[in-house]
Amino acid sequence: MTQAAERRGRPKTFPRRIALKDGRVATIRLMVKGDKDKLLRFFRGIPEEERLFLRDDVTKPETIEAWARDLDYSQILPIVAEIEGRIVADATLHHRPSGWMRHVAEVRIVVDPALRGKGLGHALLAEVLDIARTWGMEILVSELTPEQKPAIKLVKSVGFKREATLRRHVKDLSGTPRDLLVLTRRLTEE
Repeated sequence: MTQAAERRGRPKTFPRRIALKDGRVATIRLMVKGDKDKLLRFFRGIPEEERLFLRDDVTKPETIEAWARDLDYSQILPIVAEIEGRIVADATLHHRPSGWMRHVAEVRIVVDPALRGKGLGHALLAEVLDIARTWGMEILVSELTPEQKPAIKLVKSVGFKREATLRRHVKDLSGTPRDLLVLTRRLTEE
């Protein structure tokens, strides 16, 4: 953990356990370098039609290895959820500590399809919102494609609102142009 992340108020609750709606218990904690194999297995278990819409090819070991190697909690805070030692969700808070968007952070979240609707994504997102507030963030952004319906539903459930649609702005991993939805959540009064 860097001093910058410590100053921002690293959550004191990690790891912590949460009960899901189906009675199972998940452990939420920060990702560590040793998670790369478990994280790769998790992402490879996400259906291909959903992985198309992720920014990186998360099925490539070198992608996950780079994430693990370059861990810097002051700029990207990765949180994982585990059940019985298996990663079942990943949420990240991306922030640049300087510049004109230093008050803005981006949220990304992926949940195992078998665990959707059980409160896990909502719990992870609540944790990310708390951390963003602790860090002094004023605005959270989530960038999604219209096809990412479960993620859109999740972020809207905690107050994100659609700000813009950028037509054919991104290309999925197969090279197909897609619209990009920009959703935001203000953490301070306007």
